[in-house]
Parts: sequence; C-alpha cells; structure tokens
Amino acid sequence: ACVRTCVCVCVRAYVCVCVRACVRVCACVCACGCTIMVCSDEPVRFFCLQVVEHHIRERHSAADDETSMKLRKLLLSWLQEPFISGLADKNFVKNKMAQLFAMACVVDYPSRWVSFFSDLLSCLSTGHLVVVDLYLRILLAVDVEVVDRDIVHTPEENQRNTLIKDTMRDHCVFSLVESWYQIMVTFEQYDHEITCLVMKVVGAYVSWIDITYIANDKFSSLLLRYLQVEQLQESSCECLTEIVSKGMDPMNKLQLVESLTTTLKEMGILTTSASNDDDADYQAKLSKLVNGIGMALVISYNKLLKGDNKEHALIALQALENKMPYLVRYLNDEDDDVSLAVIPFAIGYIGVLKSLDSMSKSQDEMLKQLLLININKMKYDEGYSFLTEGEDEVMFMEYRRELKVLFDNITQLHSQLVLDTVNQLLVTMLNNLDTEGFMNVEVALRFFYMLGEVLPDKGCHFSGPAASSSPWHLMMDVVVNSRLSYHPHIAVKIQYFELLVRYERYFAAKPEHISTVLEAFLDERGIRNHHSMVRSRVSYLFLRFIKPVKNQLSGIAEQVLKRIEDLLFMLPESDQGAYLSSNDLLFMYEAAGILVVTSNTSSERRCLLMNQLIRPALDKLIYYYPKMSEVGDATKLEGYAMFLYQLMSYISRTTKVFPNQQITRQSGCLQCFAEALPVILKGLEVPIHKETLHSGVRQYLHRMIICLGDELLNYVPMAITLLLKDCQSQNIQEFIPLINQLITKYKHRMSPFLQEVFMSIIHTILKCSSEPYDPRDEEAARDKQNLQKCYYHFISSLVNNNALEVISSQGSSQLNEVLDSIVQGAMEFPDPSGQKICFGILKKLIECWGQSQSVAGFMDYVYKTIIPSCFIVPMNSSFDLNDGHTFLALGEIAGVLKTLYQKRVSKRDIDIMHTSALPH
Repeated sequence: ACVRTCVCVCVRAYVCVCVRACVRVCACVCACGCTIMVCSDEPVRFFCLQVVEHHIRERHSAADDETSMKLRKLLLSWLQEPFISGLADKNFVKNKMAQLFAMACVVDYPSRWVSFFSDLLSCLSTGHLVVVDLYLRILLAVDVEVVDRDIVHTPEENQRNTLIKDTMRDHCVFSLVESWYQIMVTFEQYDHEITCLVMKVVGAYVSWIDITYIANDKFSSLLLRYLQVEQLQESSCECLTEIVSKGMDPMNKLQLVESLTTTLKEMGILTTSASNDDDADYQAKLSKLVNGIGMALVISYNKLLKGDNKEHALIALQALENKMPYLVRYLNDEDDDVSLAVIPFAIGYIGVLKSLDSMSKSQDEMLKQLLLININKMKYDEGYSFLTEGEDEVMFMEYRRELKVLFDNITQLHSQLVLDTVNQLLVTMLNNLDTEGFMNVEVALRFFYMLGEVLPDKGCHFSGPAASSSPWHLMMDVVVNSRLSYHPHIAVKIQYFELLVRYERYFAAKPEHISTVLEAFLDERGIRNHHSMVRSRVSYLFLRFIKPVKNQLSGIAEQVLKRIEDLLFMLPESDQGAYLSSNDLLFMYEAAGILVVTSNTSSERRCLLMNQLIRPALDKLIYYYPKMSEVGDATKLEGYAMFLYQLMSYISRTTKVFPNQQITRQSGCLQCFAEALPVILKGLEVPIHKETLHSGVRQYLHRMIICLGDELLNYVPMAITLLLKDCQSQNIQEFIPLINQLITKYKHRMSPFLQEVFMSIIHTILKCSSEPYDPRDEEAARDKQNLQKCYYHFISSLVNNNALEVISSQGSSQLNEVLDSIVQGAMEFPDPSGQKICFGILKKLIECWGQSQSVAGFMDYVYKTIIPSCFIVPMNSSFDLNDGHTFLALGEIAGVLKTLYQKRVSKRDIDIMHTSALPH
C-alpha cells in the first residue's frame, strides 16, 4: 500500500510538470491512465481524470491518430476487469469518467471513432453491474454534451451535434434502445437503481429518436408495470412524461395520449379524487405526467387549428375537455408542489379557451372552478412565519407568483366573472371580519389588489357618471368603511394599506375619506405600529399615498407634518433598535418635503417649515464632523461615517419634490438648501472614511444642480477638487455622472474651471483603469470596463455640450493622448455600446474641427488614425451585425465618414485616403 501511494504521489508530481510545461502530452495522459488503474486514493484518481479531461478539451482535436488511439484504449480499459471492481460506490468518479467518454465522443465521433457506441455495447457482454452503470452514465453525459437545450451552443457546435445525432439515428440507435430494454428486464427485480437510471436515459433520448422505438407494447408494458412498483414509480412517471412531451404529428400525439390516459385510468393510477398515497414525491411526479398529457393536447389542438384542420381540432378539444377533472384534482391538491406542476396545463387550457369564438356553459363553469381553486390555494397556511422567512416560506411565495400568472390569464379571458367573484368574496369576508381567519381576509384583499394589476384603471373605475355604482367603487367603499386597519394580523394590515395606494384615484372621487385613512397611516395602526415590519412598509406606502393626493392635502398638510415630526427628529445613530430604519426615514423625509411644499401658506412660512425639517440633521452634521477626528475606535468611526451619510441623504430626499430651480424658488425653500450646502460640503474635508462621506455629498450636489441652478456654480471648483483628491476606481465611477450633469446643466460656463482640472480628471481615470487585476476576476474586469465607459461618457458630455474648448485648450501631447484613448476605445472596447460612444465623439470632433484650423494637426490625425479605424473595426471577427448594439455602432461609424465627406472632402483628401488612410 505504501509503495502504491508513493507511485501515486510521484505520478501526480510528474503530471503537474508535464501539464505546466505543455510537453509530452501523450506520456502525461498515459501516466494518468496508469495511475487511475492502480491507485486507490480517490483525490489522486480524480486529479488524474481532470488531467485527461484537460487533454481532451484543449488538445485532443489536434492530436494525431496514434494519440487518439491511445486515448480510446485508455477509456475502454476502464470498462474492463479488474478496474471496474473498485468503482462500486464511487459515483463522483464514475460521473467524471462518463463525462470524459462523452467529450471524446463529441471530438471523435463519427470521424475518428466511428465504433464509439458499438464499443460501449460490446462491453455490456460482461454483464457486470458497474459496467452497465457506467454505460448508462456515459449515455446521459453524451446527452448533456449534444442534446441538452439548457446549454447554449455556437452555430458550429449545433452543426456538429446535428451530425452526431443523424449518424446515431442511422447506425446505432436501434441497438442502444434494445440494450435499454434488456437492462430493464434484467435488473428490474434486484437493482432498482439501475432500472431507474435506464429510464432516465430513455427519457433523455426519446425527444430526438424515432418514437416508435419506445412508444410500443414492449416498452409501454414495462413502464406501466413499474408505476405499481414503489421504488420505480417516480422514474417511470418521469419517463412517460418525456414520451408524451415529444414533438410529433398532432393526431399521432392525440392517439398516444388517449391510449396512455385510458390505460392509467383502468389501472387506477389516474383518478379524479384525492389520493390516500402519502408519497408526496410520487404524487408530484404523477402531477407532472398529467401536466405533460394536458400540454400535449393543448399543443396538438393549436397545431391543428393553425393548419385549418377544424374537424380534428374539435376532436383534440374534446379530448382536452375530458382531462379537466384530472387538472382540477391535481391543481386543488393540498400539497403545493403537486398543485404547482399542473399550472402550465391550466394556463394552456385558458389559452385554448381564448381562441374560441364563445365559451360553452360547461367551459364557463370550469373557468369559475379554476378561479375558486386559485383563491383557495393562494391562502397562507396557519404555520406560515411572517417574522423569519425560511425555505418553506420562500417556496410558497414562488408558488403564489405562479398562481398569480394563472389568475391573470383567467381575468384576461373573463374579467366580469373575476370581478363579480372577487367582489362577492371581499364583501363576505369583511361582513364576517371578526370571525374569519386572517388567511381568508388577506386572500380577499390580495385578489382585489391583483385585480387592479390585471385590469388597470384607465380613468373609468372611479370617474364618470356611473362610477359611483361600479364594483370598484363599491369595493373600495367597503374597504374604507371597514375596520380592516384594526385587524391584529400584520398580513391583513399591510394589505389594507397596499390597497389604499393601489386605488388612490378613489380618493379623488371621495376626498372626505382622506383624513380617515391618513389617521390610520399615522397612528398605531401604521407607522407607529408595534411591529417593525408594518412600520417599515407603511413608511413607504405613506409616501406613495400622499404623492397623488397632495392637492387635497393643502389645508391639513401642516397638521400631518406636525404628527410625524417626532419621528423625523429621532435621527438614531444606527438602525439597531431604531423605531424607523434609515431607509424608512428616507421615505418619511421625502413625504415631509411634499407636505411642506403642499401646505396652503406663504412662501416665508414654507421656508420656515423646511428649515425646521432639515435643521436637526444639519445640527447633527456640525456636531459629528469634529468627532471623526477625535474618536479612535474604528468601529465607532465607521458608524459615525455611515450616520453622517444618512443625514446627508435625509436632507437630499426632502428636495425630490422640486423638479427645477423655478419651482424651488417659488416654494420659498431655495434659501434653505443654499444655506445647507456649505455645511454638507464640509464633509469633503473629513480625512477618513472619505468614500462614504463623498457619496453623501455627491448625492446632495446632484440634487442642488436641479434645485439651485446658478447659485451652485461658486461651490463647484472646491467640491470637484476635493472629490478628485485620492480618488479610487469606484469613486471615479460615481464622480463622472456628477461632472457630466454639471456640464449638461452649465455647458460652456463650466469651461474655465474644467480647463484647469481636465487633465487631472483624465489622468485619474486612466490611472485607475490601468491598475492590474486578475483576469479571472469577473467583477474586477466588469469594474474596469465600467470605468472606461464612464470616461467615454465624460468626453462625450464635453463635445456635445459646447465645451470643446476644454479639450482644444490642452497642449498637443495631451490632446493626442485623449484622441488616442478614444480611438483605442472605438477599436478595442469589448462592448459595442462603448464603441458607439467613441465613434460618436469622433464624429462630433470632425464636425466641429473639420473645417477650421483651430486645432493644429487634427486633420492629419483624422486621415492617419480615425479613418483607418472606421474600416478596421467592422472587419473584426467579433463585430457581430446581428447584435443590436453593434448595428448602432456601425451607424456611428457611417456617421463619422459621412460627416468627414460633408465637411472636408476634396480631390486631394480622397487621394490621401486612398494612399495612406484606407487599409490595404
């Protein structure tokens, strides 16, 4: 054993040297093969398999015939004694070996290893269990490499896979199918694992082989018999599902499905009553089989209808109608996994009903039954945890989303049925509010809420002469006049407030109810609720509610503001134990800003109210700035920095009510924010945690560009200078949108200052983008690409906002540095949207500088560098015109050449282009 271990270690070391040096490949693979045969150390064996995998993936396609033959012998030796005796329980090794066989098949079959499948079949003659197991795993691995539709293949790979499948159909599929049958018959009694595995193979291959090989009495009798064997029934269900899902002629599919359904019904497997079987997994598989049967009939009906074969389409429709009891039984199953499996069938059936000119009474009744099942299944269980969301809760919410898709389809088909049903359900629940369980009340509110998504208000739900008697209006009357807001359960309470926001137009018709619901928002039912989940959600919904009804709040805005000011002035240093979290306070401050501007008072009074609103946050900033230099505890410093950032964010959010400087000035609040600006800019002088603090300052500056207008210009030089100091990659990416917004707003008025800092900005960006990173780090690569794109956007902002003098005023070497970086981006940037920006910049430069001599040497640069790039880029193999962004980039390239032609071209210029500019 010690000698064997030493051999394994030596071979491992030898293999490492060979792989790293990329030499003696054949010897390396042979060494691995020998190690796999003799070594019992599973990690070493697996390592050697990985080396063989590397050879097949990277080098085998270019290997000579001798090397190919050696690999073939090596692989087949793994199917011989004594090696297979040591593989009994090593599934991970067998799966890796199967993958290697499949990879070799993809490379060599049918060109170099035409007998691949024949060689596999010949190994079955030993009858060894491990060989059979490995054989089946190899076939599954081949399916993954060649057929699996979840894997995206290139056109060349698709062509290769088609050749493999066609060759298999012509030469070996019949033999493979026969081997599957023999394995099933041989092992069904004493090895259920092998029998299940072979059914998995059948299910994988049936999608592309001749269906008659499988859909015959010989195979069907086995699969149906296995449905009555506990250890085999799940695999049999899966296999039958794949069979009925195979694409084929619609009438043949109809015949196959009807035959199978009749047999399953006679065997007592398909019933319309709930099963007593405790095996939920089997019932879920059976439900998937029912779904496959239903979808097969839906597809057959649609094909026949599209082919104008109405007679046969009616036959398919009747067959579909006959399967509806099974749909109802499984959709209504108490197990959500069982119910979930047939939702596609239900949606498909509704799609069929949509294609009919009119529905029969039975179809109408079936639709109503599906709706009622949907309502029942949407209910929360008693044991659902609203406080700690675990795996069961996540799965139920996913199930709910699927049920909603079904509900949407039912509503689109028969909106009046759904409206009447939801109306009746809601009224019944609210009339019995004290006795109904929370799940019944919540689901009634939920369906009323979802109804507004499927049938959005287009101005007719709550307006017009008949609006007061519409179901929408009546349902909202019931909701608003009920005691729902006092319900003890948080799910009901939150859904109540969600409804108020969803149907806010109701309050335009019934403004007398606004004060009533505002009281619910503001007291212990809403943002003062003892439950943090309710407080958090209501804080957001409160903002959503007052935005559309603000015009009706002018008379009471100050009162509402007074009710929430204690919450606004808490300003906790951290979210831990806070009454409202920092995110909740953002919503509240934005809402408070709306209330200040909405208040029916003078501009001076509004200014005073706004100042009272933001002053506590400003005072906290002034107090905590010095502490950032006094405190030595790193954890405290980080907490203080985040707190300062949040204070800046609160102040910024109060300004979101102002769309422009004019509105800010008219409101009387402009002076408040102008006075706050120097205080917030002090954050740029704090020497630590600059990334966090600068982010808060940038956020406020973004808003002040909109709100203050020209009054901000005096602060820009200092702010930009400090923001640029010691800037890192992430900081510069957040800084560029700010500078772009400044350029867009102030245009050439930014030029004098930008001329001074332009190259500093450029060098900072280029320095950050040239920092080394691990090419395997996708996030780092994406970060670098985003940084480069920010740079292109910056230059684009200058050239498109009359600020070209910022660039032209630089020295010739600096100008060439900028031009070279743009041309390089146009030619090499991996994202065509970035290339489009670069060519757009070049087009604008030619348009502005093409007919003047203001920039010395520019036209020479155009002929020598820019024009060749316009031809080189489209000729690049990666320039894919099927991609939309690439096509847009091509349009910009054409724009560059068109602009040059319109602005500059003469006979001399054409001669220059022919001789020196165009690539030869």
